[in-house]
Amino acid sequence: MKVLPFTSSSEELRLTVTSAEILSPGLSRDEEISFSCEISSLPNHNCNMIFRSVTKPPEIAGRMNFQADRPLVTVEVLVSTLDFQKVTKMCYLGEPIRPITFYLKIVKSPEISDGEIGEIKKDFVLNIKDISWRHPLF
Repeated sequence: MKVLPFTSSSEELRLTVTSAEILSPGLSRDEEISFSCEISSLPNHNCNMIFRSVTKPPEIAGRMNFQADRPLVTVEVLVSTLDFQKVTKMCYLGEPIRPITFYLKIVKSPEISDGEIGEIKKDFVLNIKDISWRHPLF
């Protein structure tokens, strides 16, 4: 009998929130939540993460867009109305004693290994399978 090692089909990235805002992109459009974050494996990059509410969330929860010529990562997350309300409620609880942390479960990709992103030599996109968070209460 041969034992095969267990390999995960995903990686995890940790994002620490530095600020959050509710955005209204227009009178006839739903509100969005914007988070400015620091990516633990890319300390020299800025990250802007936008949460949008959709009636039927897609199989892939979101996408992270990396640019080779700029230290900016943009993230778009599409969540159900209920999940959007959870994130909104978390924001209205006020500033926590320690920063909020998001954990993004990323589909395996050559650009990421063991939760670390290597040197960014060309633009690329990472698909987000799931997202969880930690909101300190005290």
